[in-house]
Amino acid sequence: MGKTALRQTLPYVAGLIVSGILYHYAQQIEYSSRQGDLGPDFWPKATIGVMALICLIEIARRLLGMTQETHGIAETFEKEDEEETEAPRYPWLLVAGMALVLLYAAVVTTLGFLLATFIFLVVFMYLGRYRNHLAIWLTSVGITLGAALLFMRVAYVSLPRGAPPFDAFTDFIRLIIGA
Repeated sequence: MGKTALRQTLPYVAGLIVSGILYHYAQQIEYSSRQGDLGPDFWPKATIGVMALICLIEIARRLLGMTQETHGIAETFEKEDEEETEAPRYPWLLVAGMALVLLYAAVVTTLGFLLATFIFLVVFMYLGRYRNHLAIWLTSVGITLGAALLFMRVAYVSLPRGAPPFDAFTDFIRLIIGA
């Protein structure tokens, strides 16, 4: 075990320390527990636990010499620039994408999470110059239903329903997934 292996573990040790601090704060979440329901501290603690586990695995891999050859981020980008031919750039699409994200954040409470997410996905894919219409619409429906299942049936997260008449969309999706 050389200096290189120890140096490679430093980011993961820092991540482990951060996860310990975050877990301490997650322990401070106070709530009245109900029989059979996950508390509001479950998902933060689960996420922090996964973060700590990944850091421990990576620390062990580095100390046992099980690392793959890695390159610094600057070297990676330099190689990509050398190999890449000059592709057309669309800075206005980047600005439009950022504006779309801000618009999504502004209308999510009015339209409701599910409808706003569905519309966002469709518009974002068209904005990104993707033109397979069937794939766009099926992907948007699939991700919206998947998010509804995840948040309404698994994680029990209260999503913005939307203001009338948009809340009818949320009710329709809840009916479909049986939430």
